[in-house]
Amino acid sequence: MTRQRPHLHGDRPDVGELPIREDVDRELRSHLEMRAAELIQEGWEPGAARAEAERLFGDIEKARRASESETRSRDRALRRAYRWEAVMQDVKYAIRSLKRSPGFATVAVITLALGIGANSAIFSVLNGVLLKPLPYPAPNEIVWIHEAHDGPGAGPGPVPWTNFVDWQAQTSTLAAMAAFGGGSSPVVGGDQPVNVSAASVSRDFWGVFPIRPVMGRLTTPDDHVEGANGVALLSERFWRSQFGGDPSIVGSSLEVGGRTVEVIGILPLGFNFPYDADVWDTVERFPRATSRTAHNWRVVARLAPGSSIGQADADLDRISVRMVEGLAEDDYDLEGAIVVPLREEIAGDSRRPLFLLMGAALMVLLIAATNLASTLLARGANRGRELAVRASLGAARGRLIRQLLTENLVLSILGAGAGLVLAFFLIGVLRQVGSTVPRINEVGIDPAVILFTLAAAAATTIISGLLPAFRLSEGGLASRLRSGTRGSTSARGLIWRVLIGAEVALALVLLSGGGLLIRSFQQIMAVDPGFEAEGLFTVSSQLSAERYPTLPDYSAWYQQLMVQLERRPELAGAAVTTVFPLQGGYGTGRVNLDNNPEDYVVGGAYVAISPKYFDVMGIPLVRGRVFTNDDSGPEGMHVVIVSESFAEDAWPGEDPIGKVMTSGGMDNYWEDTRWAQVIGVVGDVRYAALTGDVQPAYYFPIYQRPFRSRFAFHVVGRGVAGMGDAVSAVREEISRLDGTIPLEVTSIDERVAGSLAERRFILLILGGFAGLALILASIGIYGVISYNVASRSREMGIRLALGETPGSVRGSVLKTSFMMVAGGLIVGGAGAIGGGRVVQSFLWGVEAGDPLTIAAVIVVLIAAALLAAWIPAMRATRVDPITAMRAE
Repeated sequence: MTRQRPHLHGDRPDVGELPIREDVDRELRSHLEMRAAELIQEGWEPGAARAEAERLFGDIEKARRASESETRSRDRALRRAYRWEAVMQDVKYAIRSLKRSPGFATVAVITLALGIGANSAIFSVLNGVLLKPLPYPAPNEIVWIHEAHDGPGAGPGPVPWTNFVDWQAQTSTLAAMAAFGGGSSPVVGGDQPVNVSAASVSRDFWGVFPIRPVMGRLTTPDDHVEGANGVALLSERFWRSQFGGDPSIVGSSLEVGGRTVEVIGILPLGFNFPYDADVWDTVERFPRATSRTAHNWRVVARLAPGSSIGQADADLDRISVRMVEGLAEDDYDLEGAIVVPLREEIAGDSRRPLFLLMGAALMVLLIAATNLASTLLARGANRGRELAVRASLGAARGRLIRQLLTENLVLSILGAGAGLVLAFFLIGVLRQVGSTVPRINEVGIDPAVILFTLAAAAATTIISGLLPAFRLSEGGLASRLRSGTRGSTSARGLIWRVLIGAEVALALVLLSGGGLLIRSFQQIMAVDPGFEAEGLFTVSSQLSAERYPTLPDYSAWYQQLMVQLERRPELAGAAVTTVFPLQGGYGTGRVNLDNNPEDYVVGGAYVAISPKYFDVMGIPLVRGRVFTNDDSGPEGMHVVIVSESFAEDAWPGEDPIGKVMTSGGMDNYWEDTRWAQVIGVVGDVRYAALTGDVQPAYYFPIYQRPFRSRFAFHVVGRGVAGMGDAVSAVREEISRLDGTIPLEVTSIDERVAGSLAERRFILLILGGFAGLALILASIGIYGVISYNVASRSREMGIRLALGETPGSVRGSVLKTSFMMVAGGLIVGGAGAIGGGRVVQSFLWGVEAGDPLTIAAVIVVLIAAALLAAWIPAMRATRVDPITAMRAE
């Protein structure tokens, strides 16, 4: 039986309302209605027919959407492929264009490499020192705690042991708190005695730094009690360099700082806190001073979960208030605690100079980008016909801008690559000259530095590329094609003057900053240190507390050493001291005067010396007498010599000879006060630094008060015929008395250099940037003037043909050069005064707006500009006038 096809709009069965969207086209709706009618004729229930129509509609919709999605995906892929092909076309064209101008491309890449490389190198230091997390577990939870007080010389400082114990016992905001001290210490027991950086740490130190040892174990509470056996941990670096990585070192004994300890573990590479330490032992096995004015310890802590630095600071302040209740105000001036992030404390004073140098590096990059922009404008003017041809063939302005920016991007990428290579070498230099910068050894090329370099390249592309791209692609291209000219330079004159002026202004700011630092450095080097530096050297070490258990043992050893050294013909003189100039000195608290506890001064350097110290050092005796060998032994009358500034502070307008004073609690007479009589006054010596105010000082005989020599001694000497033989003589005599003592030899030049290391670092880097800025500005001026001369060759040919002298033509070119830099000199002069204020804190003896420095820098820049313009000016007058006019 033949099935009859129903009429779609006539007698078809009623299928009800089909759930078809109104926006479905009429043909599809009719098709679905027809299918539902067919199903009903075949015996389907109307509801089932509707459901089948709905399913069919869903399948059709799904297929349609899939087709549309496939079409859109294909369109997107085609667009991406087109865009990629267009980009590759632009890149290839840019490479071909740069190949046609190898000189321009080379200079541009070198310019960018210098600017980007300098920035990448300085950013690597900034990143390594200030931004990179510390290599410890959860480093953001670790804090450094200073004691704050409000007395004379107030400021953050070390913490007395008793205060630390009270803080530790009562705090609720710190999960762990530890005290530590240390410094250079002799280690005996390896291949040979060596001096290493060692730290003595308290019980909870490994709670603040939960480090897992490579071998062995950490210290336990039993190791941190008075009278416990000495134990120590070694760094993996020291273990491998000194003991060859021998695992049997764990469990063996060493002598550290004159005390025998058992090595219990090896700490992994990367952990060196504090002081870049290689050895860690325990604090508590020896008695500690209980006075609340014995500021001997540094304190670190780990925040408790949920606690902030502000909460910890307030918590310790409350505890401090309770601690000092009942103490006389005159006896103690504790104000509270200062809690700072550990990373901030480690960075210390390096933050400001690093940001200063980063700003200078960015200025160099801006000069490089401006230089490239002016060069691109000059080069683009010669490409006017090329751009006009492309425009006449249908290239839109946006297409030309994209092409020009692509060329600039290629240059920036090449410059960034070369800059990274340059930065790698510059980082090595920075490590050498910036040895005092914290964490400098962690600085290197890492992903953050690479990202910064790419960002610098992108910024350079935008800064140096946008203006030339928009300027060169603007209207008038067709007229250039018809006229066959390069285009008028008058429209670009203002832009060039602005760009060159900007380069000159930035260079002037950098040069003035470098000039101020140079003048300041000269002023510092001219400072009288208070002693005769030429030929002076020190041999430093520490005696073993186990081989020399009593203070008289120390006195006897120094006396014997001096007797031996006096017999050596290689030495013009030698003496022993506990403190050497420019080392920083031992700051003191209250020094009581004239048998009156209420009469005192605060501050000064405590120095213990052998009798001939002043003669060897060349420190003048102002009045009284110096020490002799008779000034020895603790039982006789104790004597002291003071510096002029100390005498003026303590007894202004009076004769200090015969006065008496204490030692400020800096030796073993802090409880059993022993008054010392002033027997002499000597000239001031700069113990803290060459800059700043002179630090007062007072001197005790080392044979009478050898207490501080337990921590370190320095033999100072001068040679009869040079330093080499004299140093060997001192080494031989010390080794003859005790062959287990490791020695460090330092010349006075090295000590002066160390005291000026931070200033020298800033001076060298900023001075280098200033010199680089001068070179880049000169190159920019040369490039623009060269183009200007080339574009005016016809004019100059006519002028020469009409009888104008070559000198007049050269003068015109030089005048143009000077007019370009004049605006930059005016703006840069004002900027130099502001820049001087930025470096003011690094200056000494020189004002920020020093007119002599700024004038000298302006003269240098003018000379550089005229020199850069002289070559194209000479070239302009050597061209035959007829040839020049024919070339046009």
